[in-house]
Amino acid sequence: DRGAHSVHVEVRHLKPAREYWYRFRAGGFVSRIGRAVTAPRPDAMPRELAMSFVSCAQYEHGFFTAYRRLAEDHPDLVLHLGDYQYEYRADDYVAPGGNVRDHEGPETVDLASYRQRHAQYKTDADLQLAHAAAPWVVVFDDHEVDNNWAGDVPEDAADAPGFLARRAAAFQAYYENMPLRRTSVPRAGHIQIFRRVQWGRLATFHMLDTRQFRDDQGCGDGYQTDCPAAVDPRRSITGGRQERWLVDGFNRSRARWDLLGQQVFFAQRDSDKGPLKTVSMDAWDGYQASRDRITRAWVEAEVRNPVVLTGDVHAHWASELKLDYDDPTSRSVGTELVCSSVTSGGSGADTALTAHPWLAWNPHLKM
Repeated sequence: DRGAHSVHVEVRHLKPAREYWYRFRAGGFVSRIGRAVTAPRPDAMPRELAMSFVSCAQYEHGFFTAYRRLAEDHPDLVLHLGDYQYEYRADDYVAPGGNVRDHEGPETVDLASYRQRHAQYKTDADLQLAHAAAPWVVVFDDHEVDNNWAGDVPEDAADAPGFLARRAAAFQAYYENMPLRRTSVPRAGHIQIFRRVQWGRLATFHMLDTRQFRDDQGCGDGYQTDCPAAVDPRRSITGGRQERWLVDGFNRSRARWDLLGQQVFFAQRDSDKGPLKTVSMDAWDGYQASRDRITRAWVEAEVRNPVVLTGDVHAHWASELKLDYDDPTSRSVGTELVCSSVTSGGSGADTALTAHPWLAWNPHLKM
């Protein structure tokens, strides 16, 4: 029962930069045919990479049409940046236009319920197509466990006594149901998901974990104004070991592109047009010293083309990354690209490029 009948196959001796096709046979059943693409040799410079990145697929909020469209694009690589599945029971989280289908079972809090929720998501034909279309590189965000959890702290303080057991159950079910190597087998209540993927000399993907090792959100979470915890240099969103690993990767990188695959908004996003600063405590804005150290590290390492890939906020954004967001003359030192959701929040709406009010006092942000 430990693996819930899941299978993880690590095939060796494949040729680099090749397409492969595979399928599974078990108990008289034959799976659909899947497509894999192997990475180029570490010293090779491929001409191109077709890559997709996605996040935030609340099963109840819509149909997974975006996954079908992704599969039709035949990417070489898919990055999933978190919120692959959601923990809520039916109708606890309702989209603005209403939900189109329901979660089965109660809120996920133990191994059986997390396994059931993953199994329900995997019944979706469009999600199956996307998994079969290309190799995936995955990291989780919050909803794979509990909304806005941070380290060993749940969203609701009343849930604290049993939270570590709940988190361990979520990690186990996540490993069982996602394409992860044996290096990510959960041990002692933890799971290793920050890692690197190299695509020849063209790109290095630094995949981050911004949940498991972070300090608790400051000032009670949410959007807060001039929260002292947000600028406390002792606080981190990655934890010290992961930050050192990331900085070492910058210093060693010889890639044309260095991409950080991660979960929450990286650039400053101030919602207050006045002199005060009101920002999200759950995003990197709530851990500004952590963000500043990492940004400065890639600048000092002379990383050629740093790009941060982000999910979480259910809308497309782009950001010019700065060393000092409060100085209009501060030069841009990187780019952030934020993807919309697969379904979370419902169908959404087309928005004029200048419609969002925050753009007026956050000139580094784009939509």
